[in-house]
This record gives sequence, structure tokens and C-alpha cells, in this order.
Amino acid sequence: MQFLYPSFLWALLALAIPIIIHLFYFRRFKKVYFTNVKFLKEVKEETSARRKLKNLLVLLMRLAAIAMLVLAFAQPFIPQNVAVQKGDKSVSIFIDNSFSMNALSQDVPLIEKAKQRAREVVNAYAVEDRFQILTNDFEGRHQRLVSKEDALTLIDEIKPTPSVKEISKTLTRQLQALNTSNLENKSAYIISDFQKNITDFQNFSDTTMEVNLIPLQSVQEKNISIDTAYFDSPVQMLNQTNTLVIRVRNYSDEAAENVRLSLRHEGQTKPVGTLTIPARSSKTDTINITVLRTGWHEAELSITDYPVQFDDTYFFSFNVAKEINTLVINEAQGNKYLDAAFGGISYFKVTNQPSRSLDYAKFPTYQLIVMNGLTNISSGLASELQQYVRSGGNLLVFPGVNANINNYKSFLHDFPANELVNLEREEHKVSDVNTEEFIFKDVFENKTSRLKLPVTKANYKLTNYGGRGEERLLSYRNGSPFLSKYR
Repeated sequence: MQFLYPSFLWALLALAIPIIIHLFYFRRFKKVYFTNVKFLKEVKEETSARRKLKNLLVLLMRLAAIAMLVLAFAQPFIPQNVAVQKGDKSVSIFIDNSFSMNALSQDVPLIEKAKQRAREVVNAYAVEDRFQILTNDFEGRHQRLVSKEDALTLIDEIKPTPSVKEISKTLTRQLQALNTSNLENKSAYIISDFQKNITDFQNFSDTTMEVNLIPLQSVQEKNISIDTAYFDSPVQMLNQTNTLVIRVRNYSDEAAENVRLSLRHEGQTKPVGTLTIPARSSKTDTINITVLRTGWHEAELSITDYPVQFDDTYFFSFNVAKEINTLVINEAQGNKYLDAAFGGISYFKVTNQPSRSLDYAKFPTYQLIVMNGLTNISSGLASELQQYVRSGGNLLVFPGVNANINNYKSFLHDFPANELVNLEREEHKVSDVNTEEFIFKDVFENKTSRLKLPVTKANYKLTNYGGRGEERLLSYRNGSPFLSKYR
């Protein structure tokens, strides 16, 4: 057995104090005269023996209490049967400088506490020992062993970084650096908050290197970030109000109040307002952006949050096209009604082509493709249109009056979309407009019964499969769809 603080054993001399008290403790007796003490002699002998035993037990308890107190301060331990490593040593120290280390530990960020721990490790070794200082950046200057003085300098230069490396990759890099030395005594230290997404010790199985883990923990996990941002409409229009939807998330266990949200666009910063976000929850807000020019736009959203600030800014970009290139695929000739509809909006640049002379390679250059009255859809055209839609293109289908229903069924099934059943040559009137959908949202100020809606002389009845993701835009009075959208 050995002692961590053997100097405390001098306090065992205090054991003499209760012994001295015991030896020089005299009890004063009061004399009481009796006429006959014959019957008191036996009582006196019995009481004296019991008192001596009691005093001896009290002495032993006092000695034991003092001895245990002294041993507690001396901190005894049983050393392991391990030989002490002698000679120069090579040491690798990994300091986690990812953004999560910006969290506070009492009054300082974890990154500063990690640097302090690294200095303590370096100072515990001799001047002759060699050191590697490693961070998540995996810089070239961190891949070699340096002197003690240079190691302390490298520690002082460490800054937070967005880079993140798994523990297994870090250990592999440390082992590579230590193997460049001919020194036998090799040790590795990892100073980190050990986030769950990087802790993969199971992927490192080398046992030739001594690994020491130094975990750090923040006082309170408190962070707010911009989770996502997206436009409410798929196309941003010039000289119109475009609604941007923002979701801000609170990762802490306390509600966040007065979180300021701002938008920077076209070189100007616009304060949006303040948010109150419940604990472990998110809050959704909207911003209206008026676009005054075409082309690519760069913007950024920002919130106020401390101490973790790396996720407080959200960068995004969007393109406002000068015109929407539209391809109309016709059975033979163009449709005068479609030409009139697109002709009233200069924003659309329309190209009419017959289905027999299409250049499939140009499909990606169009934002919208309209199939106008085709009787049959070839397998090549069907395949190219499916690929076009999967790549983000928009397809509008107007079946021909004499359309091949089986051919259209096969075509629509692969998207998937509801399929044609049969042509009903009856007059039907559209009665319902889905004003919640983007196309008709904010179009009508007042929806009245006098609103003039389309009337058809014939229409195709469609299947009603629940798994096709149909969203009806216009519906007939009988509830069947006139115009539907599929994503």
C-alpha cells in the first residue's frame, strides 16, 4: 500500500492526546460516611471493574477515529503491478475545436478549457519529450512531432472550425504520427465533449497505443438555430411579393424569448421581428420579399444567439428568370386557345412543336412542357418526360378527344397519377376552386356565386387511387376533378 499524500501521516502523533487524557484523568470522589460498609465492598469492586472496561473502550474508539481521519487525508492506494515507463516519450494530443466546443463551461467556452487541459498535459512531461498537437482541421503542420515549446505555441493558435472528424479517424492519425518516432513510450490524449455523432471507438481496434480520454461538458446545453428556409411558391416572380418560410429551432430545455430575426438582401439588412420559441420545439415565421430584378439573388437570414453562434446565419440563393421557357407539344398544329392564354403574359416564351419532331436534348431548358391533345404517347417520349419531371420539370397534360386510353393509362401510371377511364360527352360546370393552393392563392379577393368558372362539353373520368398524391385545383359540381396536380 502507498499513500497519495504521505505527509499527512505525521498527524498520527495526535494519537497521543487521547492516551494522555486517559492516563491523567482523575475522578474526584465525594466521601460519604456510613455506619457499616460491610455490604458496600462487593458493590465497589464490581463498579470499578466495569468503569475500567468502559474507559478502555472509549480510548480505543477515539484512537480509531483519529487514525481513520488521518488515513482519509493521506489517501492510501494499492499500486498496480505495472512497470514505470522510463526514457523519452512521444505524446499526441487531440483538441476538439468543432463548433460544439463553443458551448460554455461555467464562464469560458469549452474550447478554451480544452486548450488549458492540453497545456497541463504538455507541462507534465519533460523538455526532451516530443509532441503532436492535432485538431479537426488535420493541417499539415499538425502531422509531425514537435518540441515542448512549439507544442504550447500550436495550442495557443487553435481556433474553432466547422470541420468534424470521427474519433476513429483521429486515433488513426495520431497512431501514424507516433509511429514516425523511434521512441518506445507512446501516449495519445483526446480532449473533447465527445458528441454522439463522432464517438465511434468500435471502428478503432489497435491496442499498441495508450489512449487517454479527457471529457469536457458544458454547464447547460443552450442553442438556437435556423433549421430551414424555403419559398412558399416554386417560382419567384419579378415585381411581386414572394413569401419566404423560416423555421427556427430551440435545442435547449428552456424557452427562448426575444430571439431577433433579420434578413439581408440586396446589400440591405431588414429586421423581421422577434420570436419566442418553446423549449425543445420550433417556431415557423414568414417574410415577404419583393424582387426588383431578374437573375441570381444571394441572401442570408440571421438570429441572435449565444454562446453557440455557428448556426445563427442561414445562407440561400434563388434565381428569378427573365422569362419562362415553355414547350407546347402538339398532335399536328398548335392550339389557338393556348396561344391566346400564354400570349397575354409576356413572361412566357412559348415554343410550339409537333410530337413527331421533338429534340429531347432540349427538354431540360424548358421550365414547363404542355402536352396538347396527343392521341398516343410514344415510349421514347414517355421515358423522356418522366425523366424531365423527376429532374424538377413541370408537365401539363391535355389528352386528345380521341386519345388512346390504354396508352395514357400506361403513361400516367408510371408517374404515378390517376388514370383515364372513359370520355363522358356531357356538359359539366366547374364549381370549386382550391384557393389554398399556390396557383390560386391570393388570386380572388372575394369568392362569390357569380364567379364565372369553366364549362366543358366533354371530359375524361379519372380513377381515384388514394396513393397517387392528387391535389385537386378545380372540381366539378359532382366532385370529380377538372384540373389536378401531382408531385
